[in-house]
Amino acid sequence: MFLVNTDNLFSFCRGYYLQNILNVEQNPDPKKGNRFLLELQLGVNGSSESFRLSEYVYAPIGQDELCFPEGMVWQRNATIYFILPVKNQGKWVHHFVSQLANMSVKTGDLGFHVIIVDFDSEDIDIDRAFSVWPLQERYTLIKLSGLFHKTLAIQKAVEAVPHNDDIVFLFDLHIDVPIGLLDSVRKVRFKDVLNFLVQVHRLSVFVISLLITILCHLTINKL
Repeated sequence: MFLVNTDNLFSFCRGYYLQNILNVEQNPDPKKGNRFLLELQLGVNGSSESFRLSEYVYAPIGQDELCFPEGMVWQRNATIYFILPVKNQGKWVHHFVSQLANMSVKTGDLGFHVIIVDFDSEDIDIDRAFSVWPLQERYTLIKLSGLFHKTLAIQKAVEAVPHNDDIVFLFDLHIDVPIGLLDSVRKVRFKDVLNFLVQVHRLSVFVISLLITILCHLTINKL
């Protein structure tokens, strides 16, 4: 049985009230029911404080109650490892560094690490590029020689990730880093339950920038 009734778990919410519905994402299953990601802004009774609640709930077919899907509590403190294979892409490495540093400063989220696998780049000093705060203590540089092989670079980078529970994220240097990217990845990745696969599309032949489409192909084992 993988459903946990929410009645007791939400009993603590009596001191809170709903201020705003920020986001609702539905993943329907015609045989079992519907899974929702609810993102709510809650106010505290008798206070000006407010909190953001982001949780998955499940509505089984034929039942009026909501449940928590077992194993789908997203890890808010999970470290995300960006994997960057590069060779003479100095301009785009600088772009990525600027974008990632800006995101971290604005959100205060330091739960990330960048692993760069560099094949003898001649147009950039990687260590110097990553000397800005807060990236200077959150990157690992792996140097390789010879022809550029992306699969080899990814393998070497993944081997450098220290913990099995950390999140590995392949990211294109050409794409801007959205402000809420880290939590967006954390919310849709659960070990042995749910994975996050991103599609990158060119909008048209006249559009230079690429759009990261968060249309996730979800690999689900339990729901």
